[in-house]
Amino acid sequence: MTTQAQYAKALFDLVAQSPAQAAEHLKGLKASLERRGHQKLLPQIFKEFLALVERQERSLRYATVTKEAQRTRKLLELYRTLVATT
Repeated sequence: MTTQAQYAKALFDLVAQSPAQAAEHLKGLKASLERRGHQKLLPQIFKEFLALVERQERSLRYATVTKEAQRTRKLLELYRTLVATT
């Protein structure tokens, strides 16, 4: 795991635990990067953070089973059974 991915994961975990304090966490990250001389990593950290957020949103979207999706799945199973028997 790269340095920027580690920073992004840590920020993601902190924001997930306390979303109301996201601005404070971001300020703390910026201060930490300045202390360590890693300011140039901030754009990559932000990109990694957005990827983590998108991954979470996608997993929630696909984990949700709707009635239409369940109906489609059943119809596909019936169709496969019908095609396999002919």
